[in-house]
Amino acid sequence: MPKLSDTMEEGTVIDWKVKDGDEVKKGQVIAEVESDKASFEINADSEGAFHIIVEAGKPVPVGAPIAQIGGEAPAKPAHKEKEQAKEPAPEPQQAEAEGKAEPEPKPEVDDAEEKPAAKPREEAPAATADGGGSRIKASPLAARLAAEMGVNLAELKGSGPEGRIVKEDVLAAAGEKRPTAARAPERAAARPSGPEVEHEELTRVQTIIARRMAKSKAEVPHFYVTVEIRMDEAIKLQGQLRETVPGADKVSVADLIFRAAALAIRQHPHVNASWAGDHIEVKRRVNIGYAVAGQRSLIVPVLKDVDQMDLVQISTERRAIVERAVAGKPTPQDLEGGTFSISNLGTFGVDEFIAIVNQPESVILAVGATKDVALVEDGRVTTGKVMRVTGSADHRVVYGADLAEYLATFKKLLEAPVNLVLPPQ
Repeated sequence: MPKLSDTMEEGTVIDWKVKDGDEVKKGQVIAEVESDKASFEINADSEGAFHIIVEAGKPVPVGAPIAQIGGEAPAKPAHKEKEQAKEPAPEPQQAEAEGKAEPEPKPEVDDAEEKPAAKPREEAPAATADGGGSRIKASPLAARLAAEMGVNLAELKGSGPEGRIVKEDVLAAAGEKRPTAARAPERAAARPSGPEVEHEELTRVQTIIARRMAKSKAEVPHFYVTVEIRMDEAIKLQGQLRETVPGADKVSVADLIFRAAALAIRQHPHVNASWAGDHIEVKRRVNIGYAVAGQRSLIVPVLKDVDQMDLVQISTERRAIVERAVAGKPTPQDLEGGTFSISNLGTFGVDEFIAIVNQPESVILAVGATKDVALVEDGRVTTGKVMRVTGSADHRVVYGADLAEYLATFKKLLEAPVNLVLPPQ
């Protein structure tokens, strides 16, 4: 199991791309592996007969063998076939919560998507994909919903990986079959059919995010400092760059924020550090992570050596790593080496928020929206563009004055942004 990110401790093979016993060539894609942050394709590092050691869907520690290329097939546990034949039982806590402990027969369970749930009121029909007894590929949640909504899985075409039927396919089919409600102007709209509470199983990435955020919030002594920044000049500069500088037509306010954050780190290097138990590690490289919302997940791709880039370089490379992250195709290099983070909810119209420190880093900036507000200047009421930024910090590494001084420099760079366009030094 390869180490695909700085914080990865174990991974899961989502899908083997070759079959046991196949001949593979060096560089051929052999599997899709899910780390603690995203999924990646891995390639064969040699050629020969391919032997699978670990089944898809089972977590494996980093460094543990998952497959073998060449040589004789490794011995497999005698009980392996029995484990494959039986469906896994529901989690003890889940069975207790629903008052049932017996497992549910499923058309097919795919652990890479979701775990089996407790037995529903009706069992899914024993349909086949071709009428000849072959099993239907469907997630446990899709099978349960199909049974409750009276949807025949054999009639559906799955939209999931390799044609697997997922929840959305069942809901769509149920919606098509649902009769049109009779007109009753004085009655409220009928409730949609299905269970009143839907159990949404966590993906592996969601589970790890939840665990790490809880760990950070519990272990890191957070404190927060907020500043208001006049963004009039920064926005004016952005427009000028787009109109006059070749390649700057896509420079955004976010790029100005990255540049200001990096230059301020140069002047206050202690915010670019980590807690290491009995000492503090101050990082020389300025690698800024950018929190990106994935599909029901959170990914933080990292832009490396930001202090060595000009605004056009920042704009180009930041957009590239964000696009890969949103598409669910970040590279391992995109997710490693972060020393400082930025989370920007201003694009969603959020005025102000606080963020949780992304361990092992010690500071994260929470950036709000830029808004037109009323201001008093020299006794006159005027309007201006203001952005609120809150820094969250690990008090073991950064003290209040350290963060306040850093934010003061960050604010100064954005309010008088001429230094943001100077060549990197």
